[in-house]
Amino acid sequence: MKTNIRWKAGAAATVLGCGLLATSACSVGPDDLPSVRGGVGASYQLDLHFASTMNLPTGADVMMDGLRVGEVENLTAAGKFVSVRAKVKEGTKVPADVHAVIRQNTLLGDTYIALDHGAVVQGPYLQPGATVNVDHTSSPPQLEDTMAVLAYFVNGGSIQKIEDAMTGINRVMPAPGDVQRLATVVAGDMRDLAGDTGEIDRMLGGFAATGAAIDDKGQVLSTLFSQQSVHYWRRTAVNIVSYISQILPSVGSVYEGGLWMVPMLNSLADTGGVGRAIWDQAPADTAKLSDFLRTTLLPFAQNPSVNIRSIDTAAGDRIVSDVENLLRMLGAVK
Repeated sequence: MKTNIRWKAGAAATVLGCGLLATSACSVGPDDLPSVRGGVGASYQLDLHFASTMNLPTGADVMMDGLRVGEVENLTAAGKFVSVRAKVKEGTKVPADVHAVIRQNTLLGDTYIALDHGAVVQGPYLQPGATVNVDHTSSPPQLEDTMAVLAYFVNGGSIQKIEDAMTGINRVMPAPGDVQRLATVVAGDMRDLAGDTGEIDRMLGGFAATGAAIDDKGQVLSTLFSQQSVHYWRRTAVNIVSYISQILPSVGSVYEGGLWMVPMLNSLADTGGVGRAIWDQAPADTAKLSDFLRTTLLPFAQNPSVNIRSIDTAAGDRIVSDVENLLRMLGAVK
């Protein structure tokens, strides 16, 4: 009898102990387990407000510029947003215009908080205990939305379209031998290009010199494209170019109807060539003409006379005396 009572008491104590152990185990969560990481050491706190944090765990990394600068300390629901308290390593400067994003590198990868900022950081920076509001944070997409997009990509025909595109490319591509020859030619051209880098440098130097020359003429270009110059070019276009545009269509009809003038124009071209030659020789010809007038024509005009020295017949007989008598009879000579 006493043995049964002792056995029942021991069984009851065992059941009670198991119940207490199970009940206490229910209060232990992942947050109570020690982290395999060593923490962040000396740090300060930042509060980040997200519209949704999904499965962001406590202890998640806080990344900035590709480096781990802190970790998530706790998450607290606060009305329309979730407040995430993060510990950031002491000495880390977080720009005031930072944008916090919850990310996953892969679909099933660990979530973390990325602190993005502009390419140029000029400050100011967040102070310890500062808050990044919801308008400067981005919540992660819903897993269902991600799976829906992935399912649409797989089942929507995108992969089939890629296969069709590759098939079309393979169909229009030349034979492998032709592709190999093309690659050989391209490789030779690239080698020639690499061997003539001096010419490339010279071309780039020319571009640089051209840019410098344009920069030196900056004032002239500014004047050329000023408001007054724009008005001038507009008036030129209205008063000159518009009339030229009306004349140009008539050139074709004039050309077609003026074929008969081609021989005359050729003759005029030859005449112009002769006139140009005369013009080029004008100084020498002028000197000869002046000498002829001064030594020959003017003396003859002042005292016209003919000095006849001899007159011979076909047989060789001289008849100067007979001609002299004849001229004397005519009164031409005395």
